[in-house]
Amino acid sequence: MHERGADAEIPRPGARYGIVPPMKHLVLTFVALLALVTALLVRPLAPRGLGSHAHPAMSYAEAIVLVDSLRAADSPAIASDCRTALLTHGARTPHVVLLLHGLTNCPAQFDSLARLAFANGANVLVPRLPHHGFADHMTDELARVEARELCALTDHALDAAHGLGDTITVAGLSIGGVMAAWAGQERVDVDRAVVIAPMLGWARAPGPWRTAAITRLALLLPNQFVWWDNKHKQALAGPEHVYPRFSTRSVAACMWLGGAVLDAAAHNPPAARSLVLITVGGDIAADNSTAAILARSWRTHGARELLTYEFPGSLGLNHDVVDPEQVGGNPALTYPVLLRYISR
Repeated sequence: MHERGADAEIPRPGARYGIVPPMKHLVLTFVALLALVTALLVRPLAPRGLGSHAHPAMSYAEAIVLVDSLRAADSPAIASDCRTALLTHGARTPHVVLLLHGLTNCPAQFDSLARLAFANGANVLVPRLPHHGFADHMTDELARVEARELCALTDHALDAAHGLGDTITVAGLSIGGVMAAWAGQERVDVDRAVVIAPMLGWARAPGPWRTAAITRLALLLPNQFVWWDNKHKQALAGPEHVYPRFSTRSVAACMWLGGAVLDAAAHNPPAARSLVLITVGGDIAADNSTAAILARSWRTHGARELLTYEFPGSLGLNHDVVDPEQVGGNPALTYPVLLRYISR
């Protein structure tokens, strides 16, 4: 009987059929591709082509023409309380306030705060954001929101504000907060940008790399509509003018714009003279850690004035600290703070 030598090679299972090497190569290739895709998804957002194109009004009359062009976009399909609003004293004032509402909301969100700012002597402009404010709350318009048109709307409204008052304060909440941050970074004619609970990232997946991955996936994959309240759906509690669902594409557009702001702030000083960042402790929508990164960048790169304020989480406030009709809203607590920074 012939015995195998001690140093004889023992055949590996399946080697005779050439199975193992191809499978190993396949697994390695899959792992390499997965790593590459992951690296591409989580790399920092640095959108291009989202700079300002300012053409400011040089007079009150020119400003009214620009406001009228915003109003012209309010078709009969827009709810009556959700159209672009202008509260004017009939002439140019020392101070003008531009208010930018939140995602799935409309100018009605800022109605009460706008009236208080107006009573303090300012002209106040509250434009309707693109694809918002439709009387049909189940519209699919939100899926068409793009970062570029958010910039264009902000530019247009600021151009009008330039003719409405001597100094400009722009304040925004959530997606409007991102737009206000963009204005503070880009527009030298902004005296103060008040950034309220900016949707720079998602609170349930905090951090820039998660935000980058979610944003890119939402832009690449087919749009989905998500209920704000999956239990009550269309019977959403709170203001009647709010859409009961949001679009993944609209959130991605917001955070894509936020990525542009964060990238610009990491390399260049902000253009506005004064910046205010207001966050909500325990915010279940906006990622406060990413907002903190923006504040650090502004400080590092020479913000002339940067003020920060956080509503304590113990107050149990909603992400929407503006609309008095919002569930968890408490204007008795929030309005004195907001007006302190908005009305100067």
